[in-house]
Amino acid sequence: MPGHPLRYLNADALDGLGLGMGDIVDILENLFREKAKGELFMPPKIFFHRHGPRFYSAMASAAPALGFAGCKWQSGDPANPARDLPYIQGLYILTEDETGQMVALMDAKWITGKRTAAASALVARHLAKTNDTQLAILGCGLQGRAHLEAIKGEVPTLTHCRAYDIMPDRQAAYVAELDGRFDMAVTGAESAEVAVRGADIIVTGGPISENRQPTLAPEWVLPGALLITIDYDSYVTDACIAAMDLVLTDDRGQIEDARKNEGKFPGVTRVDADNAELIAHGRGRRTRDDQRILAFNLGIALEDVATAAEIYRRAEATNAGTLLET
Repeated sequence: MPGHPLRYLNADALDGLGLGMGDIVDILENLFREKAKGELFMPPKIFFHRHGPRFYSAMASAAPALGFAGCKWQSGDPANPARDLPYIQGLYILTEDETGQMVALMDAKWITGKRTAAASALVARHLAKTNDTQLAILGCGLQGRAHLEAIKGEVPTLTHCRAYDIMPDRQAAYVAELDGRFDMAVTGAESAEVAVRGADIIVTGGPISENRQPTLAPEWVLPGALLITIDYDSYVTDACIAAMDLVLTDDRGQIEDARKNEGKFPGVTRVDADNAELIAHGRGRRTRDDQRILAFNLGIALEDVATAAEIYRRAEATNAGTLLET
């Protein structure tokens, strides 16, 4: 019996669907509300290093409420940009939940780049202060670019971004490209400390290394600051973690699995709320403007399937991509 055609969507096809960053933030908000109902399925991700900061990972989930399941296989290597290759590379397989039929194959780099920044912006939607003006971004790669757009979209009062990268050329290119974009003044900082001090919102996006060497100290973080990490605990010291008034994560089970099986997050002794609890029930919400809040956004498989489901619906409606016979 012939199989159902598989719709292949590369980055160009995905760009053509008109799925904006704000759309993905809304998709993820709805996803976490569904997750709070306890009707979605997500086993722990498979994540392992292949020496130093290079890694492989596999992430699977099923969202019956959305009608889909899916799995992502990807690799990460911070040396790749020097080879003219992306840091993160991978593919995403989308499956109809009712039949188990695979229906689409997508560029996972595109999905990961967009949904990771949208997830951080969703946290900012709920936890930023009403008068925040200063953003700090540590890491000037793909995620540094996506986060500038995403965070500004949810916190329109932001006017200035200080950016830092351990590679001076990459930092300089970031400033040259993005200064003035999204109504944001973007300047480079001579150190991570200079970037962070005085910032209302801080995003850390350095490489996730096998041997953690964190530098971000608690005294750098302004009272009332929102600190979002997308690099596990690579940048934040244990002292910084302990000094935060509130500690959140995107998924309790995932951070606990990373503690037990990967040796990550040794300084995390409490989690006050996860994103589903925050969004659906208001747990972990800011109650004072001087509270320092740390949000560990590890990136979860359910974010991928929710984004991929909307991509597939748009692709089917417009006949985007290429049909592959199976």
